[in-house]
Amino acid sequence: MEWWLALFVFGVSITLWIGVGLLRLLTQDAVERRRRVADSTGARRLTPADVAVLIPAHNEEASIAATITSVLRLVPGANVHVVADGCTDRTTEIAGSFGVNVLELQPSRGKAGGIEAAVEHFELARRFELMLITDADTRLDRHYLDRGLRLMEDPAMAALAGYAHVDWQPAAVNGLGRLLLSYRTRLYAVMQGMKYGQTWRHTNVTPIVPGFASMYRTRLLPRMELNPPGLVIEDFNMTFELHRKKLGKIAFEPSVYGICQDPENLRDYYRQICRWWLGFWQTLRRHGLWFSVFSAALVLFLFEVFVVSLVLLLVVASLVFLAAEPATGGLALQWDWYAPVHAWLDPLITPLNLVVFLWLPDYLLTCLVALWLRRPSLLVYGVGFIFLRVLDAVVTVRTLIQLCREKSTGRWTSPARRSVQVLSADGHAPGAAGGDVAGGVAVAAPADDRPAAALNWRDAAPVLFDGALVLALLLLAAALLVLGVAASVILGMTVATVVVCALLALIVPWYRARREDR
Repeated sequence: MEWWLALFVFGVSITLWIGVGLLRLLTQDAVERRRRVADSTGARRLTPADVAVLIPAHNEEASIAATITSVLRLVPGANVHVVADGCTDRTTEIAGSFGVNVLELQPSRGKAGGIEAAVEHFELARRFELMLITDADTRLDRHYLDRGLRLMEDPAMAALAGYAHVDWQPAAVNGLGRLLLSYRTRLYAVMQGMKYGQTWRHTNVTPIVPGFASMYRTRLLPRMELNPPGLVIEDFNMTFELHRKKLGKIAFEPSVYGICQDPENLRDYYRQICRWWLGFWQTLRRHGLWFSVFSAALVLFLFEVFVVSLVLLLVVASLVFLAAEPATGGLALQWDWYAPVHAWLDPLITPLNLVVFLWLPDYLLTCLVALWLRRPSLLVYGVGFIFLRVLDAVVTVRTLIQLCREKSTGRWTSPARRSVQVLSADGHAPGAAGGDVAGGVAVAAPADDRPAAALNWRDAAPVLFDGALVLALLLLAAALLVLGVAASVILGMTVATVVVCALLALIVPWYRARREDR
């Protein structure tokens, strides 16, 4: 009976779409041959001059210099358009120092409102064939357009979804930050592995073209409602617009990528996933479902996500329920309603079952991703990923409830950013004299950004320290098991950890909102 836990850890959708992705990979040579034949016909080729780059930004002074620097490697400054949406820091000043086009909006209109305003103000649909939207914390790969434009030369393609890589700098964050970034690395690997199958030209069912680094055909923009009321994020809505109105297919290749900053503290992580899930539910409510392969794939995914979330929450609730017995010194067993439920749950929710049927399958998924990405550090942090999955489950259900009682304005708050430097070949940041970007915003990293660069000792040291700490905790757990007290200790630690995570999930946003109100 416990095997259903392991089934839900991996999921039917993951298996299905990664399998379709493997089939797509096997047929990739035929696609390349057709593309070479099309290239030889003399049809007009797309060039960087055909691309308008749009960078929506809200208080991004720490990272926007690096973003613009990476963009200027791809297109001239005249093609770059920054929307400073309700900024109260130096974002506008920094962007202006690069000589790019800047539109300042006060008060904030939200990211979707900023995109809509920029498309109209700069007349992007009339002047350019493609619009590349990139977040102000993203660094685009220097080959993004070389490879991306080849995909968009297929007239059937309406949009291009960029591949996301986590900005992995372990020495720049603390242990919790390394855990969160590693978890996000695994999430991106799994979801984008699914997306590779979902964006095959014979399927075309991906539910999102992520707003961090993606392209759209500008001739389609007038047919899309970019900023409908009541949505907290824009990328789900823009993707659903493509599917609902049958505007074309979505291209996707892992070689067309950008490196983005992800939350490195629990507060920002919680707020971001709340924003993502609430935006998804809002988009689904707005567009609904219709008879199509896209809707069928979406229903399968939603059913699985919802069931997995409920299963994880029920497991946590069962642990809390069972903990009442040792917490009351056995007194709870005398309660008429408690004893029969305890007798049913106790042989199911055991430490051994939780490890074998819940934690182990989740960790096996981490092992597969670590092998695929050649990232052994994931093996260290993957030990704790199951707790973040519980937090994700809380958010999934919470935002669904929130959907029914709250309306969104679309205004945004960016997570904390790290200052990043991307230097050109001559050692200076393009658009700034002497290497100083925008009057003192620190910027430093090789010009050739790679998502999986070799770690030096400075980067490896904190990972090794965390690995030693995890190993020590595992050895301690094994010793307690030998002593015969592991069951109660592990159960107590699990319950305490889950309760703390649940309390943080509820208290942190409330406390933050109270501080902002003051």
